[in-house]
Amino acid sequence: MPRPIGVTFIAILMFLGAALLVLGSAACFFVGVMNFTGGESHEPITGAIVGMALAGGMSLLLLAAIYTTLGIGVLQLRETARQLCMASFSLGVALTLAALFLFVLHPPAPIIAAQLLVIAAYIGALAYLVSARVRHAFTPSLVIS
Repeated sequence: MPRPIGVTFIAILMFLGAALLVLGSAACFFVGVMNFTGGESHEPITGAIVGMALAGGMSLLLLAAIYTTLGIGVLQLRETARQLCMASFSLGVALTLAALFLFVLHPPAPIIAAQLLVIAAYIGALAYLVSARVRHAFTPSLVIS
């Protein structure tokens, strides 16, 4: 069975997400280098800022590698990649809801709208990956010798 176009679209979105994570990682590393080489590099707080920037940059790089690996797996129609994507999208919905209701007490309307769009995209991708046609595309075909 040929790969459904929506699966390719999800993989492309995952690659774009990984690219954004790499850019965020580069920004974290840039902030760390700027603080490390700045005039106040001997201050005690600078070491903490550099450490947080490096840890954040490495975390974002790890997430980018995971997104890239899942995107490749989805393009290859691997069932494990589909299940991990569904788990990742479910976690994204849960964390977005938690951020919307727990961490921001009085968010402005544009932030609420953006978060709702993110949740809708996650739920749409989840519904698509659960559909029977897509599940069938990910099941390996039996090889009869």
